[in-house]
Amino acid sequence: MANDQQTIPFSGAPPMRYGFLAALIALFLSVPTPLWGQVCNIKVVTDASPDCHDMESFLRSATGAWSAPKDRCWALFYWVHVGRRQTSPMVFHGVEVTDPIRQFNDFGYTMCSTVAGMNCALWHHLGLPVRFWDVTLHTVSECFYEGRWHMYDNSMSALYTLCDRQTIAGVEDLGDTRACALSGGHSEMGHVVKYHCLTATSANGFLTGADCARDLDQEARCFHPNGLKLRTYYNNWDWGHRYILNLHKGESYTRYYYNLGNSREYFVPNRGKDPESTNPRYRIRGNGVWTFKPLLTPDELARSAYSISNVAVSPSGMVCPVEAGKPGEIVFKITPANIATSQIIRASARMQSPDDHLTIAVSTTSGTNWQTVYDKVGPADETIEKLLIDEVNGQYEILVKFILLANKNAEDAGVSDISIETRTMLNTKMQPQLRLGLNTVFVDVGEPTDCVVIWPDLQGDSYRQFMLEEQNIATEKEHAGWRGVMFAQKPRTEAFTIYRVQCPRPITSLIYGGRFYNRVPGGRIWLSHSFDGGQTWHTDWTLTDTSQPWDVIHYATVRDVPADSHEVLLKYSLEAPQAGPMACSIYSVRMEVRHQATGPAFEPFDVCFTWEEVQSDRARITRSHRQRIDHVPMRYTIDVGGVDHPIVKSLSVECPTNSGTTHYGYSDNRLGLGQRVSDVWQELGRNLLVGKPYRINVEPTGAWGADDPQRKKLTDGVVGPNYAGGISMKYAVGLDEKVGPAEITVDMQEPQQIAGFGIHLTAGWPWWDALKGEVRDEVEVWTSLDGQNFTRQGTFNLNLWRREIPINHMLPDDETAQGWNYILPLSSPVTAQFVRFRVAPRRSLGVTEVQAFDRIDIRPFDLKILLPDESP
Repeated sequence: MANDQQTIPFSGAPPMRYGFLAALIALFLSVPTPLWGQVCNIKVVTDASPDCHDMESFLRSATGAWSAPKDRCWALFYWVHVGRRQTSPMVFHGVEVTDPIRQFNDFGYTMCSTVAGMNCALWHHLGLPVRFWDVTLHTVSECFYEGRWHMYDNSMSALYTLCDRQTIAGVEDLGDTRACALSGGHSEMGHVVKYHCLTATSANGFLTGADCARDLDQEARCFHPNGLKLRTYYNNWDWGHRYILNLHKGESYTRYYYNLGNSREYFVPNRGKDPESTNPRYRIRGNGVWTFKPLLTPDELARSAYSISNVAVSPSGMVCPVEAGKPGEIVFKITPANIATSQIIRASARMQSPDDHLTIAVSTTSGTNWQTVYDKVGPADETIEKLLIDEVNGQYEILVKFILLANKNAEDAGVSDISIETRTMLNTKMQPQLRLGLNTVFVDVGEPTDCVVIWPDLQGDSYRQFMLEEQNIATEKEHAGWRGVMFAQKPRTEAFTIYRVQCPRPITSLIYGGRFYNRVPGGRIWLSHSFDGGQTWHTDWTLTDTSQPWDVIHYATVRDVPADSHEVLLKYSLEAPQAGPMACSIYSVRMEVRHQATGPAFEPFDVCFTWEEVQSDRARITRSHRQRIDHVPMRYTIDVGGVDHPIVKSLSVECPTNSGTTHYGYSDNRLGLGQRVSDVWQELGRNLLVGKPYRINVEPTGAWGADDPQRKKLTDGVVGPNYAGGISMKYAVGLDEKVGPAEITVDMQEPQQIAGFGIHLTAGWPWWDALKGEVRDEVEVWTSLDGQNFTRQGTFNLNLWRREIPINHMLPDDETAQGWNYILPLSSPVTAQFVRFRVAPRRSLGVTEVQAFDRIDIRPFDLKILLPDESP
């Protein structure tokens, strides 16, 4: 399919009267081995977020600095919370996308079953046993360490402990009937959920990190013992994807941490629509732009092309056939790292005579099948701009082929000014991040290999566009999800599919496999490969085990490759004593064949971050930093200023054709904060105001149920949700500007030592966001020993910076603070019996709870991202 020579191949000699082409032959035959080819497997990571290039890299960076399983599992819980949102799950090839690396890089759209499967995959790679549960209208998973099972609900971002407040509870603990001091010794079903949630506003309160206002009472009902269903046969997991970033000279890839549009060319549809449209408030989808403008010079053409046949470059930069009357082809390969949404092919075409011909075709099946997207017969002299959507949408690898035919004179047909722009879709939450202060950026390249990846849809007959040969194969039209979709049509007869992978340069290694279902004794699934066209086969793996779960993922690695091999056949076989998907079947397959790259392992390239720095008045200043990567691995520092964590706008990796005039370093030549800003971990002690009587000097408005006739709401121990509107005001005392400033005075009935205060505010309207600095209400707190003489203790800061949010506080899925439990720590404890909150509303405001704590612990916390050159 392609030629691995570094000079242009010719077939026959052109007529000598074509002087420029004769000169080109002499020039090309003298071209030395190129000094610039591909930079392969580029990795750009920071110490502000995990390395999401593959499963091993992610787990090493996110958990490698922790030793105890409980700490590793908490780190995974945190980063999965950051990297996903509870919404309509991304479905691809008929099943939910549960490969964590695909979700972190491209999607982020999950439901409870999706993220439960992702967790199973992550825990499995940590070496922990896993279980997958359906519970009442919900799905969760758990892992085993330290002698028991532990449940991490990343759908609702919920963690629960046993009554010791230390041990993460398991699924069967959650709905059990128990009691402890926190419930006053009262036994009830769901005790652990109601009283021991680490990610709730309070006992019997609301989850802080969920998709909407979800109270612990309804969560407890999810885990009713009668509703627990352990799916012993199924883990709903997947893995195998790898983030591949390879660049030629003249290529660049920019990831934008926001979407570039809502039209069809900017997204991969989920059930026929933009996955972002289900919940646009989540702002998950970003877009990338991959730009490839090959240098059309004799000494660069072979280095940037995937394959070439019977074409050369004229002195004017026009690609023409070498020999008239014979088609010339040049193929370019685009591997856009993130999943492609659309592509624009641009070029200038020249066809001098009526029989000259230019065709442009694309392939998303590694050259097995081609689709014509442009076809023109001369005479013509025109500029081509072809937008492709359906032809390339949902792909990770696209071949673009130009076919030129000159009828009489070779130079009569040509193409120039070729550029290919590929748009991608990405998960903005898990791209490399920057934080306030000093950030370490690590850049490296991997092995000098390009690769061919085949990942067919096995539903119906879609797989046939990739396939070379099949026998006794049947498939279901739609994926059932919990079992394989490809199976044997007849029992006791081998069923197989064979895929041929051709590479333009010698193969170095390959990894292939997939996800398999083997349930019937005597059933067998096996993988084999052949480097001699199928004359001999080597078996790499066999599955005969029929024990549960029937949800087996395996990838075989082959490194023993015959010299100068350009082709390999990969065979997936299965056989069972009975036919059908319930015996032996295949969920999915993935094949990655690595081959030599064009040129050396490393050449300099550029990395550029652009971000907005937040100022004290909430204004933003755009800054950027460009670094020349002239050796690898390389570490360097980006110093971010402002008052809060920055908003990263883009990350660009570029192999420029000329860097002589490029400005490196900071765009404004200034530094930032100059120091590392750490996160904090916050723990609150006992709320001394629970159950205590209080008086309020105004009558609550009662708007949306925000009345308080018995004067119990504000000290009932139930802190409201971190969402405004909806049911929030039912848990609140309603205030507004007409009522005027309110004084809420609580009598603790005896002097108590107080470490700090809290007040939870929500809203009827407007729903001001504290994280945007929109809140204009005012709250201050006073204390007294006698109820007559009050001392002012401070004013609550009702507008928040992201750097102030404790790392163990799970933000709502929409990352807002429209309802919030504000905390006012004291520099030293005070003793008081009476606590007074003065609330000056500037809107329809709700207060759900007032608090005085006997302890507030706030300590620095390091997320401990492990960079690739750091030891665990």
